[in-house]
Amino acid sequence: MVNLKKSDRISILRGGISDEYEISKLTADQVFDTLRNKYRTSIINVDNDYQNLINNLKKQKPNKVFNCLHGSFGEDGQIQSILNYLKIPYTHSGVLASALAMNKVISKKIFEALGISYPHTMNNSTKPKLPIIAKPICGGSSNGLKKIETSKEFEEFKKNNILEKFLIEEYIEGREITVGILNDKICGVMEIIFENELYDFKNKYEEIATHIINPKLPQEINKKLKEYSLMVHNEINCKCLSRLDFKYSTAENKIYLLEINTQPGLTKNSLLPEMARDLGIDFLQLCETILSSAQCEEI
Repeated sequence: MVNLKKSDRISILRGGISDEYEISKLTADQVFDTLRNKYRTSIINVDNDYQNLINNLKKQKPNKVFNCLHGSFGEDGQIQSILNYLKIPYTHSGVLASALAMNKVISKKIFEALGISYPHTMNNSTKPKLPIIAKPICGGSSNGLKKIETSKEFEEFKKNNILEKFLIEEYIEGREITVGILNDKICGVMEIIFENELYDFKNKYEEIATHIINPKLPQEINKKLKEYSLMVHNEINCKCLSRLDFKYSTAENKIYLLEINTQPGLTKNSLLPEMARDLGIDFLQLCETILSSAQCEEI
């Protein structure tokens, strides 16, 4: 692979401080097991002791960092800022792209500016038209995702949660479609089919949903999915890979962009690796492609 040498020292960041800690461990372990036989690979366990993290990075002196952290600190621009400061090339997107994509309120403004439809956002202080979806503004892996169908449920939700931390939006009935991007190109289009109403954490990591690559879709819808995905990926300035989640309303024959994920999971059940396999790209090749894009931003 370009820019990769067997003598390279690769440090894999594992764990983190978000509620996606366990997913990060699964991703990091699989990446480590895949790279360790070909490259000088080590794991750095990350917690809230940031000075220890910096000390470990300085001690190990990696040529590249494979960022396997998810959620806050890992994919919102914070670890990226540290690695820029230390001048250590790292995988995935940079500071601004990570921060923009992670914040669902800000990213929606970008979707709107690009003319891409998304679920209408409700004002937290008003009485919304039900059903609605509540999701953490800066969360991932569908942790905290909740469908609210009655006024009583909404009142209970408001009592038990800090509304300012949640995005309240209209519920879109339709098919769940995700688009993967690898090496800044479309990697695959996939439909996700599950028994529950929501594609939540349980369907992603516990009772794995059914994944259909290249599902039957109207030609114009398939074209828009790819065009919109590349447009957002490029406008936000994502690096190498991302995954964009859509709802396709068959009643309206219309797609709604839900979010963009700059650090899609790389576990055995994750979507992007499955799309890559369908293209003949095994997990080692996938990791090497991601590592080849590792870089620092100028500060």
